[in-house]
Amino acid sequence: MIIKSQSAGNTVRRTSETLRLRSIEYIAGVIDGDGNFDIRVERGLKKLKAIKIKLHIRDVRVVAKVKTLLQCGRLNYNKHLVTWVVSSKMDMIRIVELINGHIRLKVPGFLEACYFYGIKPKQAQYRIRPGSTYLHGLIDTNGSIIYNYASNRIELHLEFKKSNYSEKLDFTEAIPNASVRINRLVKRNQTKRKKYYSIRFSFDTVENMIHLYHFVMSFRLFCDFKFYRISQIPIFLEIRHYKKEARGSFEHRAFSKWVINFISYCNPKYTQISYLNQLTK
Repeated sequence: MIIKSQSAGNTVRRTSETLRLRSIEYIAGVIDGDGNFDIRVERGLKKLKAIKIKLHIRDVRVVAKVKTLLQCGRLNYNKHLVTWVVSSKMDMIRIVELINGHIRLKVPGFLEACYFYGIKPKQAQYRIRPGSTYLHGLIDTNGSIIYNYASNRIELHLEFKKSNYSEKLDFTEAIPNASVRINRLVKRNQTKRKKYYSIRFSFDTVENMIHLYHFVMSFRLFCDFKFYRISQIPIFLEIRHYKKEARGSFEHRAFSKWVINFISYCNPKYTQISYLNQLTK
């Protein structure tokens, strides 16, 4: 199989086994993040109706990249959402075979898809190897890149519904030289009196920032919003100490300008952020 990848507007044919694996792992990460194996019951029988990935329209480049790599499917637009849909049986079989051994979260739907097509499922390794692009796919979909004003650092958070599968995820080696912290959270819906359990993986130390930057630059994100935020890490490391300077000083103005650019990029609601009034405008 030959996978096509687009970079800087050029189409390059990639036949290298290493490059193929990087593309496959990325696709699996995107599907595990916001994908869905659409299982339906028709005439009393279960079947795989479609494979879908649904994202905010802001992240259309992510699903466009998946579509380009797999060379199949269509993009459906609905208000602020875009959905990549594959419903051809031949294409779905090819995709299931391709990502077999790489799906770690959407396992129940994937196993049913394997059963429908007579494909023997492979067990994925839950310790994500260093530099795996599977994590890039998860960041593009489920990841949050935030600026923590109180701690004065840029952080990466990945939060999933707590399950037997998400509990097994191991990112300790995924980003070389970086450390990860795990939090198990309980959220309550007061109206419905329900509890929601989730697990959050956080790369949230000052030391992690430069390692996170190098990791993302090794295989860029296709969510422009998140890629932009990661790309700001080097300059932030040079000026972050200006936060302690007097308000109105040249140094604090430079720091404030950086923060405002960071939080306002592709974020029309940035004016609601609580610490905005502590910056020099």
